[in-house]
Amino acid sequence: MRFVRNPVLITRVFFVLITTLIGYWVGRDQVPSYGLEYSTVAFLLALAFVLFEFSTDIVSSKKILLAAAGLMCGLVIAWFVYPTIPPGVFGDVKDFEKGQMKARIICNLLFGYFGVILAIKHANRFSFSRLNFIMASPGDTAKILDTSVIVDGRIKELMAGNFMTGNFVVPEFVLDELQKIADSSDSKKRARGRRGLDVLDSIKDTSARLAIWEKDFPEIKDVDHKLIALAKETGGEIVTNDFNLQKVAQLHKVRVININEMANLLRPSVFVGESLALIVSREGKEPQQGVGYLEDGTMVVVEEARPHIGGEVEVQVTSILQTPAGRMIFARMTEAPLNHDSASQRNAGNGGDTPLPRRARERV
Repeated sequence: MRFVRNPVLITRVFFVLITTLIGYWVGRDQVPSYGLEYSTVAFLLALAFVLFEFSTDIVSSKKILLAAAGLMCGLVIAWFVYPTIPPGVFGDVKDFEKGQMKARIICNLLFGYFGVILAIKHANRFSFSRLNFIMASPGDTAKILDTSVIVDGRIKELMAGNFMTGNFVVPEFVLDELQKIADSSDSKKRARGRRGLDVLDSIKDTSARLAIWEKDFPEIKDVDHKLIALAKETGGEIVTNDFNLQKVAQLHKVRVININEMANLLRPSVFVGESLALIVSREGKEPQQGVGYLEDGTMVVVEEARPHIGGEVEVQVTSILQTPAGRMIFARMTEAPLNHDSASQRNAGNGGDTPLPRRARERV
């Protein structure tokens, strides 16, 4: 039953039988007594082909393809070389055709062998991912993902919504770094690494534009500098959340897309003098300061708001500070808390301790 359910095995047996019968038929057609000899030779040749085909399951598809390309290159070189060899080297000078035939066979064997061997030996230096950049249209610039943006996870939604186009590349050394983080003894690092690997799995399942770049830069030790070298080689862009990597890459004339900067640009605009309503969630660093957060997570530092922690107040924006990490707003109160009574009741019920909102807890 296992034999019947294995179509590959059936095909192999069928090929050997048909080849043996064809060999017998060709032998009988030449000389009636040669049928057995020809069928035996055909059987051995068919068996050799099947064994060769079976060995391809062990060798990677990449090496098989490169070996075939190397063989073709070797045969092309042999085609141009063998006519230049004098006939007397491999036979009688008078028998020109026989000498040329021997020269052709020997050149095909030698150059074909060298083509296959060189292709297999140097297969690891060749990356099919590079073909994505060669064959891609000019508008499809490669986006090289670094570790921070993979762990962050927002790249998945950007790709799914087609807000970022082009070919997305994850270098092998970035995968290695993710694996090390996922295997860390620190529980927080381990969780971040596993989240990054899960993000890659979900992207790979839903997007055909993601490729793994196999080539490494062994002479470069730092992952950030490897990313810059890869971007220079491919003409791609680095997608990251790392502000320091962004600055170094820009010094090397490499274009960088920072997801945090994109998020900051998409936040609603706030102007000096504008009035805002927010909940004062905790005290600030300076005396009488209170801190609240807008819906998008922007921190607002409010003067004279400490007595109103837990209450909703109306404030007026006095200044805005833009930093690489995001935006910070400074404001002053314009009136008493909008829900002062309810805030006081909550404080009294909790013994004066007001639980921080989720966004506030994340930023503490």
